[in-house]
Amino acid sequence: MTRARLWTPAFVLVVVLQFTLVIVNGSTTMALPAIKAGLGATNSNLQWFAALFALGFALVLVMSGRLGDLYGTKRLLLIGFAGLVLAMTLEAISPNIYLLLVARLLQGVAGGLTAPQLSAMIQRTFDGHDRTRAFAVFLMVSAGGFMAGQLSSGALISADVFGLGWRWAFLPIVPIGFVLWFFAARLLPPTPPGTAGKLDITGAVVLGVVSFLVMFPLIQGRNSGWPIWIFVMLACSVPVFLAFVSFERRIMARGGSPLIDPTLFAIPTFTFGNVITLLVGMLASAAPLYLILTIQIGFGRNALQAAYLTCPMPFANMFGSLATAPLLRRFGRGTVAIGAAVCALSAVAVLIAVHGATDSVDPIVLVPGVMLLGFGLGVSIASTIAIVLGDVPHANAGSAAGVQSTGLQLAGAVGIAVYGIAFYGAIGSNESLNHYLAGLRWVMWISILLAAVQVALMFRLPKHRPGAEEEIPLGDSELLVFPDLHGE
Repeated sequence: MTRARLWTPAFVLVVVLQFTLVIVNGSTTMALPAIKAGLGATNSNLQWFAALFALGFALVLVMSGRLGDLYGTKRLLLIGFAGLVLAMTLEAISPNIYLLLVARLLQGVAGGLTAPQLSAMIQRTFDGHDRTRAFAVFLMVSAGGFMAGQLSSGALISADVFGLGWRWAFLPIVPIGFVLWFFAARLLPPTPPGTAGKLDITGAVVLGVVSFLVMFPLIQGRNSGWPIWIFVMLACSVPVFLAFVSFERRIMARGGSPLIDPTLFAIPTFTFGNVITLLVGMLASAAPLYLILTIQIGFGRNALQAAYLTCPMPFANMFGSLATAPLLRRFGRGTVAIGAAVCALSAVAVLIAVHGATDSVDPIVLVPGVMLLGFGLGVSIASTIAIVLGDVPHANAGSAAGVQSTGLQLAGAVGIAVYGIAFYGAIGSNESLNHYLAGLRWVMWISILLAAVQVALMFRLPKHRPGAEEEIPLGDSELLVFPDLHGE
């Protein structure tokens, strides 16, 4: 293939669609404090807003590749992107927080349908080095799109154009989305349906129930005063999860296609690597979210100022992911420890920056920690993707990638809830800067703990150092930029 092949109209459109998808994720992050003020939302509502996207994204993501095989990649892409535009429309016109949360869940489901189809378009169109270059462009556009979403929505929300406030996080995407959907229908090459096993819809529903039984108590428990039924509900997640595992094994025994292939967990790198992935997912979703909330609400900065302070994060994230391949070749499993160490260092930098802070401190002191966090998460996510998939047989690669991607997203939703207990517990009913800084300190200490556990688990991974010519498995670029600050 020639170099010019990379810039076909279809590829340019795929890149623009990805740019739009990630703009959505960046823009909604900046809207949270304005949503709280405009709709009278509670802190729990904000947690649900952040977590529902990741939950919807995860539960659909694990099946979306198989859906693309069954019904055609282009068809699923058009359905998913149409759902995204519909969700953004509903969010933009929501009269109350409850419709906004329903639309947010729909946004996650639509994103989970759309994102894998964009990657699949590249996989089907390019081979060899051209495919690597295409994914590199895809990744850089993702980082740029997230930053553009932060800055554009931050500017519009801060200016309060036409008095629409937080709705500017969603409104611009609606007309742009309609136009892009039309061009996608016309320009993207047709992709005929392939063959795939029967969809495990029951498994997806049960996994969703497990997630709800974990997330609801963690998010609502503090506001409810931790009554006994909260703990009963949390405990019920264990037998329901065991039932899910048993159900998946029965499907496998009948020769079916389970949502999660239980036999993959016999591979040590897959098992321990996915445990590390869960810890990374918790940190990647929660730490940036509560940093941004502290900057906006605690420090009293507007959405644009918060965007300026945090927009270096996605680019640092991109450079971290690009640096992972040479690090893996040099250090093998030790790359996991490098990513975790940088994340821990970012938390230490934040703790030092806010130590003894008073009302006169400027939030710019958080920027070094923000950049280190972006870089560390880039290394952590990319290295765990490579290690987890490294020893999986080629025939199971798609299923294994789906399991890991789903775990990363679900962990993000749970992480928002877990971190939120400590963050909002420290804030209480007093939303002064000192209380927000107390909550932020808890967030940083939890991040250091999660990083330490990652390093400890790294020693359970088999020693392996890829050679200079050995291919490093490519992670899905959608996972290398935060799905929502919140992973993306």
